[in-house]
Amino acid sequence: MQKGQPMYGDGVTVWRDKSNWACQLRFVHSDGRVSKHQRRRATRQEAISAIDDLFGTLKEKEKNILRPSLEELLPDFVAYKQATVRPNTAADYKHQLELWVIPKIGHMTPDEVEPKDVLGLMTELKNEGKAIATVNTVRMRLSALMSYAVMVGKAQSNPCAHVRGFRSDGGKLVREPWSLLEVTRALRAARGTQMELFMMLATLLGSRRGELLALRWGDVDFERAELQINKTRSYRRLIDDQGNLYNGHIESDPKTFSGFRRLPLAPPILVALMNERSSREKLEQSVSDSDHLLRGVQGGKLSNTTLDRHWNKFCDDNSLRRIRIHDIRHTAIVQALEAGARLEEASQGAGHSSTEITKRIYARYVPALAHGFASALAERLMEDETASQGVFVGGGVDVEN
Repeated sequence: MQKGQPMYGDGVTVWRDKSNWACQLRFVHSDGRVSKHQRRRATRQEAISAIDDLFGTLKEKEKNILRPSLEELLPDFVAYKQATVRPNTAADYKHQLELWVIPKIGHMTPDEVEPKDVLGLMTELKNEGKAIATVNTVRMRLSALMSYAVMVGKAQSNPCAHVRGFRSDGGKLVREPWSLLEVTRALRAARGTQMELFMMLATLLGSRRGELLALRWGDVDFERAELQINKTRSYRRLIDDQGNLYNGHIESDPKTFSGFRRLPLAPPILVALMNERSSREKLEQSVSDSDHLLRGVQGGKLSNTTLDRHWNKFCDDNSLRRIRIHDIRHTAIVQALEAGARLEEASQGAGHSSTEITKRIYARYVPALAHGFASALAERLMEDETASQGVFVGGGVDVEN
């Protein structure tokens, strides 16, 4: 029998080679490569059995290549995220998955993960003392990875879709903001100090920390008394060219399209800006359009760490209740609503993507919003009731008792 003559299925040939039988397998790999393998045995059946065993081994290896584990799939997922989301968001996905998911279920292939595995992971993290918010975030990150696995054909379905996030154990959406008395005291204490400009911008504009840190002199229109917000600066987790995580400052567009806005500058802010510019000129520091409004010790841009240090010292030195810097924003929005600003105005000024966000976060902190509803409703219903009874008020008509 001549070599190359098919005797045992497609890709397999068997022939007599002197005193032995030879069996050759032509194996096509998943990446298109073709490899040939031979086994020689004393009998034809032994040669065929040997090639059968080899074929099974090769198929299992290919199966593992085609079905990568979650850990093996992660680099491709992160690369996909880097191409579709902000750099710091992709870095957060990588960090959280490597920290919480991979050590526990990273050995599993996507199609092996079941809803019970997701629930088990969440329960384990909760029992370890992780906050509910952290546990639910991990679930969302795993869900994104599983959705990617479905998209690229590595899983049939996303098991996270069948597992709900844990119910929060309570806690305020907003920490208790400053009262009107507290914020007034803070503004007075800031006058003439290095915190004056920051306090004026934060309390009278209600902008986010990152938006304030990204402001430059070119964003200020003194003639129109307006300030343009078009960037945000943050200290974020990022990924370098080698795929390693690191922390660094980045400036990017605001978090939503509504974050792009122009805000009027009240006289106290204009005064603080002019004082800051005058102070820099005396120190012979640059005040060009590209320079940041808020400066560090050496006149450069102000870092998050330095701002936190200055803020804590400012509160302590002036016996002010210490709140987070982000809570100054909450204070500003609550005070505006309590002063009678419409919900739409507060939402626009704060840069929220919708009034629903403003209402969901701040409604319970501003009783006037509910009082206005109740008062209008009572007035309307009482008006209809008195009209139906023929009771009129005014015009010289007596009111029935």
